[in-house]
Amino acid sequence: MCGIFAYNGDTDCREKLVNGLRMLEYRGYDSAGIVGINEKNEVFLEKAVGRVSALASKVEDTSSDKTFYTTGIAHTRWATHGGVTQENTHPHISSNERFYIVHNGIIENYKELKAWLESEHNFYSQTDTEVVAKLIETLYTGELKSTLEAVAKKLVWAYSLAVIDKQDPGKIVGIKLWSPLIVGTAEDGVYISSDVNALAALAQTYTILEDHEMVVIEGKKYSIYLAGQQVERASQNIEESQKIDELGSFTSYTEKEIFDIPSVLENVWSGRINFEEKSIQNETLDALWDLDIERICIISSGSSYYAGEIGGYFFRNFSKIHCSAIISSEFLSDVFIPDSKTLYVFLSQSWETADVRESMKIVKAKWCHTFGVVNVVGSTIARMADYGLYSHAGVEVWVASTKNVIAQVWVLLMMALSLGQKRDMQVSDIREIISELAWLPDKISHALMDAPNIKKIAKKYSKYKDMFVLGRNYFYPVAGEAALKCKELSYIHCESYSAWELKHGPLALVSREFPTMVFNPMWKFYAKTISNIQEVAAREGPILWFISSTDTHKELYTDAIELPKTSELLSVFTALTTSYLFALYLAEALGRDIDKPRNLAKSVTVE
Repeated sequence: MCGIFAYNGDTDCREKLVNGLRMLEYRGYDSAGIVGINEKNEVFLEKAVGRVSALASKVEDTSSDKTFYTTGIAHTRWATHGGVTQENTHPHISSNERFYIVHNGIIENYKELKAWLESEHNFYSQTDTEVVAKLIETLYTGELKSTLEAVAKKLVWAYSLAVIDKQDPGKIVGIKLWSPLIVGTAEDGVYISSDVNALAALAQTYTILEDHEMVVIEGKKYSIYLAGQQVERASQNIEESQKIDELGSFTSYTEKEIFDIPSVLENVWSGRINFEEKSIQNETLDALWDLDIERICIISSGSSYYAGEIGGYFFRNFSKIHCSAIISSEFLSDVFIPDSKTLYVFLSQSWETADVRESMKIVKAKWCHTFGVVNVVGSTIARMADYGLYSHAGVEVWVASTKNVIAQVWVLLMMALSLGQKRDMQVSDIREIISELAWLPDKISHALMDAPNIKKIAKKYSKYKDMFVLGRNYFYPVAGEAALKCKELSYIHCESYSAWELKHGPLALVSREFPTMVFNPMWKFYAKTISNIQEVAAREGPILWFISSTDTHKELYTDAIELPKTSELLSVFTALTTSYLFALYLAEALGRDIDKPRNLAKSVTVE
């Protein structure tokens, strides 16, 4: 959704606010704005439609202004209510031009509130946020803290808000419900951010606000309140791993994150797998042995859903446990039938995915077992879950998730092997798989070395407007994830199917202008998949194959991307990695903005 950033301290806030928005731009980049105030009640307000760079240019044009504005709030927008216009850009302002507000989330009852307020206020925007600014003015009690408490009681659904009062300079008040809000402290002041990563280069410690909590920042200090009572909470130190790395020689952060995958895998298994003893050693996974688990339900969305589908094959094959994956929004829409013998596993790429979080609340309300797999330490989903493992993928800032999906798949594999060890899986089989896994970073590094060839093939396929992506068994969800990445990055229409489903209708679309991408390493469904795709070839449809380097039928393929020689299990990881490179270079050939695809944002914090 959107990104909020704020600062109160003893230096000018404008550059700090703009730089904070740069770090939050992955959350939305339709428009951006900042407002600062000083002890003389003077206001600096600047907004720009488009990227944060457009706002930065406007702010830089005021560099001759020597006035200091030591308190300010800022916002980068992903449009929900109202189009991408200057009027709809945050910060929003009250009618008396006293209160300024930035907002992340959705106010579901804003139309009712607006109808009530229209008798005394004129509205200039189409946003739900402006309604809150007017509501603050209407309900003002004489001071901002109690006013925000009264305003919060009127709001339905999700929000994180940061507000300043021109007549009370040097103070920021923030409040949250379901949307993230984090306070960071440094020698030069106190910050507010939607994401701890944006604070990593500025602050030394951070504190995550819980739902319904309010923070009051003044004089480089802050206090947290819940229901009017002050809350004492220890802050956490910002770790080096939470900082955003430099881009280096890569052309985009997405490309860098794909090439980070080998080192990410080493982070994921560190302290969890002993390769010398060929064993899994993890207290959290050992604790699952005490549960009477007959079924696993994986709840997630987006790329995490496909990671969950792959995990389902792991649990069925290795643990001999019934497992299904469900899209979290569909879980919320369906009837929940609690089962005390089901382990409900929740995956989130970011850390506050709204429908995943709300699904977990439903499951926990029925006292069922919950397990979280997330990447961000201290996130809501991590704190809510009964059990959990971090994916340890490192900071993944830009929109399309790559290395974290691989890390999630790895965590699910560890879970499946651990539960399999408790059940009927032979120790010798586990040891053999762990021996294979030790070579996985090298295999992926080898796959990444094929980048020049993949780029050449991607350029060839960039001329098409539509594409099928096919696979079987493990490679069916791999195909789904590959299709999603192509859509996200290149905007080419891609549909994924099980290879044997093609003749049940979709084959009607195949033509010379409708290519098919097929994952077909040399394993148990290799021959059958070739037979299926012959139907495409008979209709002159172009075919791009992802095949094993040891494939003995290379004469069949017009275009092929070879996967390093490895087992079927490890091919899942190498296939995902090479598909990410293909999607990346497909988008590059089309001149797309790789890190910031249109209409998308990294964190989906409302349903």
